[in-house]
Amino acid sequence: MKTPIIDFEEIRKQVSIKHNVLLGKDDPILTTVTINEMVLGRYVEIISEKTNESNQSLIKSLEHQVALSKKTAGEIITEAANYVSNQLHASVTDAVNAACIELKNQLAQSQAISVEALRSAQQAQAAQKIALLAAIVAGSAATIATVVLILALL
Repeated sequence: MKTPIIDFEEIRKQVSIKHNVLLGKDDPILTTVTINEMVLGRYVEIISEKTNESNQSLIKSLEHQVALSKKTAGEIITEAANYVSNQLHASVTDAVNAACIELKNQLAQSQAISVEALRSAQQAQAAQKIALLAAIVAGSAATIATVVLILALL
């Protein structure tokens, strides 16, 4: 059995001072104090055990909640990363598609300009041939006119 924590001499002294009653060392009331001390001590032990059990249960529950929180946080982070990745992919795809459309438009414009330039070059060649032909005709006409003039003068 544990050493009593109650000081019986102090109890006897306080009863004597407050109640003017002297208690002997073997007074039955002190036996009651001892019994109360034992009963209360046992209840303190039981309460301590229950408190320890409750604390252990709370610790396990908190550990479980922390694990669930970590799992949830991981899922949230993964979902956020996937969302950002999907959004980035969609934005890049849209940008690439817009750039392709713009390049196709510019290519079509370049082709149209090339076709126009080719037509203009062909027209210039045709005009050059006509001008050359006109120069030949004019030269021939001048030659004929000169010959006719010389013949007319003779």
